[in-house]
Amino acid sequence: MEILERRQTWLHTHFITDCVRLSEAKGREIAAALAPVLRQHHIVFGIHFEESRHDPGIRIVLECIPLPPVLERIEAALRRIVAPIPARPTPTRVVVAEAAETTAAQQEA
Repeated sequence: MEILERRQTWLHTHFITDCVRLSEAKGREIAAALAPVLRQHHIVFGIHFEESRHDPGIRIVLECIPLPPVLERIEAALRRIVAPIPARPTPTRVVVAEAAETTAAQQEA
């Protein structure tokens, strides 16, 4: 996953990513990994995740706007944290049990 853009709104900092889908477990991992960085800079606000049809991917929203040098360090840490996460989830293969049983029964006959 990569951070494509950073936007600031009235109260929040949005990091737009190229990630199409993010599981709750991965979201918790990102939040847990970023928490020490935020604490190091005396930031008590957390992050949350949003999806918007106007963006290419999921937004990671920092619930404050830190000073510019601190924001640069937070963004660098966030880039390191999200880099190993795939932008698209691994495709899963679904096998229907009935079809497999029917095929096996037809082969026996």
